[in-house]
Amino acid sequence: MPREATTRVTYSSDLEPELRAFDQDTNILKVVPELIIDYLDDDHLAADLWMIAATAFAVDRNLRRPALNSWHRGQEWHRTISTTIPVQNPAWWSRRAADVEAPLNWLTADTWRIEFTQGGPVPNQPSLFSNAELQLEGATALFSGGLDSVCGIIADLNESGDPIHAVSVSTNNRMENQQKGVYDTLRSADTRLRSWSPFRLQVRLGNRESTARSRGFVFLTAGVLSAIARGTNSLRLYENGPGALNLALSRGQVGAQAAKAVHPKTLRYMEHLARAVTGDSGFRIENRTFERTKAEMVRRVPTYYDGALAASVSCDTGFSHHEGGNAPAHCGRCSSCVLRRQALAAAERNIPTPVRGGPQRKDDHPRLMAWQVARLRHVLRDGFDWARMVREFPDIVCDPGSFLPERREVLLRVFTEYADEWNLPAVIEEFAEG
Repeated sequence: MPREATTRVTYSSDLEPELRAFDQDTNILKVVPELIIDYLDDDHLAADLWMIAATAFAVDRNLRRPALNSWHRGQEWHRTISTTIPVQNPAWWSRRAADVEAPLNWLTADTWRIEFTQGGPVPNQPSLFSNAELQLEGATALFSGGLDSVCGIIADLNESGDPIHAVSVSTNNRMENQQKGVYDTLRSADTRLRSWSPFRLQVRLGNRESTARSRGFVFLTAGVLSAIARGTNSLRLYENGPGALNLALSRGQVGAQAAKAVHPKTLRYMEHLARAVTGDSGFRIENRTFERTKAEMVRRVPTYYDGALAASVSCDTGFSHHEGGNAPAHCGRCSSCVLRRQALAAAERNIPTPVRGGPQRKDDHPRLMAWQVARLRHVLRDGFDWARMVREFPDIVCDPGSFLPERREVLLRVFTEYADEWNLPAVIEEFAEG
């Protein structure tokens, strides 16, 4: 006899073992654009995947990690999370729970134990028109509104000639308005940027945990849904190679303490999940700028797009700060801000980054990034030696392709270029000013 549908999510962790619950409909705002939801698969597996991602994000935000002053070893970052998630196809997802848990384990450095129960349907109305009739054919690309995504989508439009549909996820009005503003600027310059699909996700709970490493799972899921809706089997994104790998800034930073949202291993996990949902073994998620530094991405963009670059936001707290509506988006001190400043200076683009100041915990990021660059130079001093690189940055072997000689050549070139950029006079001048 079929189980009665529910929207009740239960969750707990080894650190907070008391079972708690929330309602998917009441406590999570999870908006999927109509042009996406109306074109998903008849089995509703893609809609289930979005529900899983949104719910996992809510759980992640509401189970505390150990206190900051107790992080003496990497294991102390870890939680064992148990949750029950309602979906439309619980039997199907129960057989593939490990495929969902694997990317979450990797992204959050936790152990997830997920059970699925019978959920209700996601409202949708099958469209009477085809993608071609609505001019929705073309490539699907993630668009965060950050510097990398803006530069990447401009270069892709110019070099591939493909029509592109941008996909974003926002968690508040400030983020959505910024993304829309940059998209409108790009669209007015190139109509091959065909559409913008803004997903919206807000968790209406206490949100006591700020790390939210499951955010990458949400963004990639939105991209996968958009690709499925448009009848394609690929998703594009744009992140510079050093940023995608996000090697530890110091030996005290372990695992997911360095975010892995678009790390090659993350993309591999999400490809596997997308292939299961679609039944298409050829589904691909491609970082089209992995072989470039951030500065190289900026150099590829014509200067008449400088307004769009200036409007991009690359800050860890750009949309979560409480400094008031007129405060600049950038703190200027977090690793994302530092890399943005470095890239614009190295590319010799006179695009200022107004700053508001940031949380005290970010004050050591510029110094840690300089230390990371010094370590890279040490590794590369006599040419690229893989064993020396692994000893200095052990997490580089998490790149699934790192065992291939051709991949190591790519890593050699991009990290050599990145380290050399920090010696450029414009970059030295940028950081001499504090």
